[in-house]
Amino acid sequence: MPLLVRTVRFRLTVWYSSLLLVFGISFVLALNVAARLDQPHLVLLEGVRMNEVEWQPIRTGPGQAISGFQPVVTPNFIVKEAENQIYSRNLDRLRAWSLLAVIGLAVASGAGGFVLSGLMLRPVRDITQVASEISATNLSRRINHQGPDDELKLLADTFDSMISRIETSFEQQRQFVQDASHELRTPLAAIRMNIEVTEMDPDVTTDEYRALLETVKTQTERLTRLSEDLLLLSSNIHEVPAPEPVELAALIHEVAGQVAPMAAAKDTSIALRVPSGLQARAVDDMLYRCVFNLADNAIKYAGPGAAVTIGAREDGDRVVIEVADNGHGIPADELQHVFDRFYRVANGRNRKDGGAGLGLAIVREMVHAMGGEVTADSAPGKGSTFRLKLPRA
Repeated sequence: MPLLVRTVRFRLTVWYSSLLLVFGISFVLALNVAARLDQPHLVLLEGVRMNEVEWQPIRTGPGQAISGFQPVVTPNFIVKEAENQIYSRNLDRLRAWSLLAVIGLAVASGAGGFVLSGLMLRPVRDITQVASEISATNLSRRINHQGPDDELKLLADTFDSMISRIETSFEQQRQFVQDASHELRTPLAAIRMNIEVTEMDPDVTTDEYRALLETVKTQTERLTRLSEDLLLLSSNIHEVPAPEPVELAALIHEVAGQVAPMAAAKDTSIALRVPSGLQARAVDDMLYRCVFNLADNAIKYAGPGAAVTIGAREDGDRVVIEVADNGHGIPADELQHVFDRFYRVANGRNRKDGGAGLGLAIVREMVHAMGGEVTADSAPGKGSTFRLKLPRA
């Protein structure tokens, strides 16, 4: 019973039953007062006795003086007195039955209200039950409320939507951990395998030791880049400093200088097309990382002898930074996945180049955090174009 008293259902029942009882009693009182005001002469007759109403003088003879008075009961008086008594009894009976009716109505309304409130609050109980059954390993439960389109259905639907988002987030987190574990194991396995092979060879030469050290160095650098990318993605990228005007010409020339050695090693030409004075509202370091990742990807995967163009232009109240190449291109069915974490396009993307499939995912997260968007267009055999769209300063 104490638990029932603390429920919303019980409080709702008490409140509207109490209100109904108060309104019922007020109605009965008003009805009685109105009935009495409607017959004021009957109210006066209630306290009058029969021998105090009709008196006739007593005379000893015709023309004699009055010697006294005697009560006389007249038919008219008897009728009035009977009406008065009948009315009083009916009024008392009406009052009693009205009070009983109000009490019965209060009891009936309390019972009915308790049942109805239970039906109305059923979605809340369903939400509580589903919430108690949900765990980190089981997010498949839903309420699926089928009632009328009211506030409670909105609450149930909102709860279902929230659980769906949480389930998606958990699934992405599990996939991220699995992919990250796989990516971390790959260079470690390569290092271990090369060391074991070298140890098994009793006639290992100095050149073979140098080759082993070069392999360890390469895989260690790959592990370092992967660890930095994982730390960046696991941090809250969306909590960024306030965007400020960034000079795009200076930033793009700096990126081109950084990727120039790698481009020369792959016989890839770099062309810059950016007007002076063009500015974007962004975070300088984050925008640099985005443009660098796009240029790095273009040089790595366009193929030897390709041409890469980095440019910027105005587009209304926005600026567009483009990184284009004339390399292999990306198939249409894979283009929609290039910004997913750990995704690699089958044609041209390989582990030898050190890519883990995180560069474009980082670009997307950073650009969204700065209030922009990133898109990609590509055609197999013709090349790819990546565009960063940011507010113009």
